[in-house]
Amino acid sequence: MNDYQKIVESDIQTFIDNYDTRPVDLNTKNYERNIVFLGCSLTYGEGVDNKNTYPSRVQQLSDDKWNCINLGIYGGSIDMAYLIFNKVKDLNIDDIVIQWPSFYRRAYFEDNYYKPYLPMQTLDDMELSGDFANISDNGYCLMRNLSNLQVINSFKSVYNLSPNIGHDYKDLFEKYDIENILDFNFYLDTEDKYRIEDGHPNELWYEQYSEYLYKELK
Repeated sequence: MNDYQKIVESDIQTFIDNYDTRPVDLNTKNYERNIVFLGCSLTYGEGVDNKNTYPSRVQQLSDDKWNCINLGIYGGSIDMAYLIFNKVKDLNIDDIVIQWPSFYRRAYFEDNYYKPYLPMQTLDDMELSGDFANISDNGYCLMRNLSNLQVINSFKSVYNLSPNIGHDYKDLFEKYDIENILDFNFYLDTEDKYRIEDGHPNELWYEQYSEYLYKELK
């Protein structure tokens, strides 16, 4: 088995041990409800303490009756969400909450590690050959992401947090009969008071969004 196969076929605990994730509790028997949160740095909570991320705040609002497993990855893509989904789908999980990252992001395998390819990066930044750009054309993104979107939504209970970043997911959700669509532009596109210096949401945004999300998940 090569290094790529080892990462793809590893269990979720091995994945967590090798990637920068928030602390999680995989002992699902201790809770009334177990919810896995997938997404990018907005779910991970870049720039805020773990207790202030929206998965953690939702768990606090449930009086710790819900186990909110934050598997958001900085620079996360639909590729990464799909990879993680396949590692958790057979656990004792009740719901998947997925915050859909920018449509054009990719994940690539290099140096025994999955790395993010972000559209704003140049190929020189990534130290990759120019041929790599060919896998990020619109047609490739559409077909690959549609497949991943539909597979993830085949799970028994999925909540889709829909941004309008890079692509309007709402059009795709409607076309392919994707249900349980929740707002993710809640304050994100408005005032600077909801952002930290690099543009990520701040504690105030997480506090208010968590209250909205908790009510929707109830």
